[in-house]
Amino acid sequence: MPDDAVEHARALFESLGLSPEDDPELAQTPERFTELLRDLFSDRDASPPAMSTFESDYVGDADTSEPVLLEDLPFYSMCVHHVVPFFGTIDVVYIPDETMTGFGSVGRIIDHFAARPQIQERLVRQIAEHLDAELAPEGVLVRCRARQMCMEMRGATKRGRLTSLASTGCLTEGERRRDILATFETGGTS
Repeated sequence: MPDDAVEHARALFESLGLSPEDDPELAQTPERFTELLRDLFSDRDASPPAMSTFESDYVGDADTSEPVLLEDLPFYSMCVHHVVPFFGTIDVVYIPDETMTGFGSVGRIIDHFAARPQIQERLVRQIAEHLDAELAPEGVLVRCRARQMCMEMRGATKRGRLTSLASTGCLTEGERRRDILATFETGGTS
């Protein structure tokens, strides 16, 4: 671990009055803190993982193809503005055209885009755009519901859940979109 990051962290903590002289538990905190950030953001510049794909049996048009819904996929990320966690679940819906993907691939894509300092609105957009580019579906809709520690621990100090949506193709508007959103509101498909 480069000494400069640890020394900068040590200086930051000390400038905030967090000194090992006052609390011996802080002695190794700069090292642990920089190691944590390195672990959390180590893959931020990596390419998205390869997606397993296969031919779709649902080839049709956007009005007749059945949607594929993946619900309540957990994620964790760090707020780019305050460097504290935000976390929750992501739902992914897509209407296949010629290509489908394995469910694990969607989870890995979520993890990939969450593994960087992030904002929730950009996270859902990146996931939707990536799935759209890789699968060329009739449409994609990504919904994220998350707790934001920057809101809960400072500022408003209120617990709440922020919901963000991103969509492409036939799921940007219309009856199909309204039906899917209604499914979410009634508790999903389980």
